[in-house]
Amino acid sequence: MQRINWIDWAKALAACTVVFVHLPQSQEWFYHRYIQAVIIVIFFFISGYLKKDRGSAKENWKKYGYGLIIPYILYNAIIYPYWLLKYYLTHHAMPDIFAAMRPVIGTLLLQHESSIAEPLDGPLWYLPAILIMHIIIDLCRKTKHQHLIMITLCIISFFLYAANKYWYFAPNLTPMGIMRNLPYYYLGYVMGQHQLFRENNFWRDFIGCILCFSASIFLFAWHLHAYYAGQHLLHIVLFYPVNIGFLFGVLYGCKCLNSIHSKVIINLSIGTLVVVGLHIVLITIANYAFEHLLQLNGTICYHWYEALPVTLIIVALLYPIILWGKRHAPMIVGRKGLSTDFI
Repeated sequence: MQRINWIDWAKALAACTVVFVHLPQSQEWFYHRYIQAVIIVIFFFISGYLKKDRGSAKENWKKYGYGLIIPYILYNAIIYPYWLLKYYLTHHAMPDIFAAMRPVIGTLLLQHESSIAEPLDGPLWYLPAILIMHIIIDLCRKTKHQHLIMITLCIISFFLYAANKYWYFAPNLTPMGIMRNLPYYYLGYVMGQHQLFRENNFWRDFIGCILCFSASIFLFAWHLHAYYAGQHLLHIVLFYPVNIGFLFGVLYGCKCLNSIHSKVIINLSIGTLVVVGLHIVLITIANYAFEHLLQLNGTICYHWYEALPVTLIIVALLYPIILWGKRHAPMIVGRKGLSTDFI
């Protein structure tokens, strides 16, 4: 499949931003709350945009296996020894059977957290969420009314997400992620099927980027005000245009960069799974190092100008793993065979 350069930019920047927002920062800072709330929509839109009909259930499941299922299992298996070490350092003893099984059960339940389970590699919740969305689209394609069904499901997902924000009835991470992000996935799917958003015009894209980001940030401020004012319905309703504005602000911005071709950006795009799947370990190490270096009594809290270079360092440390995976272990980048992209 021919690479789309602005999508590589979007995936690479989104993966790096995931690292940035997972560094401990104050929830009182507007920029952090904003990015936390919106960044994940990039992955769901692009997954829908690039969704292809492979002609048979067998071909679809082969793609899902290498791109989603195997990486989900693999990265959780890689993270488990880290979890054991972290448990030992925290409790000064190895876990008993019940404690040791909690992250295993949490993984099997798609990063669920309860009295018997806990997330092992929480950021990977989006892989089973995307898998479920792919399956929904595949099933809808077999009917005469796939778009009517999908629009209905998106509307239902909105009301379920709104209800869950109020009553907290659904388990966290994957189920909430599906309820929240299905509309963006479907939007990407429709645009990808009709090959929309392919033409580039720098000034049009630049103006679109500025306008969309400005609208999104303004609406997010209103969204927060509605929350603190107890206007829960308005708070939920505003959340979707906030994300749409951010999404297209990023996409227009990346289209402005479309003429810039970079091996690093393409490799980061290919290695998104490596960054998302392994960055938590490096964040923990970085936090531990800075807490002891600065002799902090409490947990470290980064300002944006501190979090940004730490993010770049973490991504730089993961970059050789991406290159190694492309050459020798394609499953860690979600591929069946070796990549020929900039090897």
